[in-house]
Formats: sequence, C-alpha cells, structure tokens
Amino acid sequence: MTPRQKRILAALAILDVTVILAMVVLATRLFSTPLPLASTDLPETLPPDLCQWKATQLLAQAELGGIVTLSPGESLRFEILYPLAPGQIADQAAQQVWPAFDVALALDKERCSLFSQVEVVIRATRPGAPARDDMHVNARVSAVDLRAFGAGELSEDEFIERVSYETGSLHER
Repeated sequence: MTPRQKRILAALAILDVTVILAMVVLATRLFSTPLPLASTDLPETLPPDLCQWKATQLLAQAELGGIVTLSPGESLRFEILYPLAPGQIADQAAQQVWPAFDVALALDKERCSLFSQVEVVIRATRPGAPARDDMHVNARVSAVDLRAFGAGELSEDEFIERVSYETGSLHER
C-alpha cells in the first residue's frame, strides 16, 4: 500500500469515528431531554370538532349509522337511522339507545365531556313500507346522570327512571 493510500484510509477512519461520536452525542441528548409536551400540558378537554369526529367514529364502531351533533355546554345529539328487517319489531330499534349512551360515556373518557345532556333520536324505517309505518324513539338524559350510571353510582333501574323517552310514528310528528 502506498503512503498516499494509507493517508486516505487514516482520514476515512478518523471521519468514521467522528460521525459515530456525533451520533452517540446526538442520541444521548435526544433521549435524555424531556419531551416538550408532557401529559400535564394536555388540554383538559378536546376541541368540539374533534369530539364530534370521535363520537361519529365510535358510533360507526358500534355499527350504528347516524349523525352526531355536539353543542358545547349543551347537548350531544345522536340521530340514528335504523332500518327494520322484515319481521323485526320496532322495540328492537329502541334498544339502540343503549349503545349510543355507551358512546357518550366513552367520549367522556376521551376528554370530550363538553355536553350537559345526551339526546338519542332513532328513526326506525321499514324499507318498502309506507312512511306511516315509520317510528321514532327519543331518549334524553342529563350527562351528570349518565356519568353517575357509568361510574356505578346509579343502578340500571335508577338510571332508567331518569331517562325521558318519547316514541311514536314519524308520520304523526
């Protein structure tokens, strides 16, 4: 090996060691520095539009189709369209109130407790049937009562007593 080749190899070795040391120093500083956003810096509640998006996503995961409206400080409203299968009774549509209440409770855990009331409107339709056969179910409860039920502070019977229900034909409305 010529002296020139030896100098080039020595220079490359020094460069390699320098790059490796720089990477070690950088990695050490990067992992020893606290993250700029600590969990205590997170907002207490998420913005309304993000909460509404989360509610819509959770509603879809519960296999319910509908629209979610969030009025901060006021209500969280679910409008659910429930197609009745042939032979299915309308009471089965009314049972969809419970998964919607579960979505509202899940939102509360996601820092989306921006609402004081939860309202669920279910529109049960029978495809191909006259519109007069369609029905609606409205259920409304205060967020305080829903949270108390979710925390086990209210029994199911006590909670049901605090939910206001309204049912009827969509044609009558």
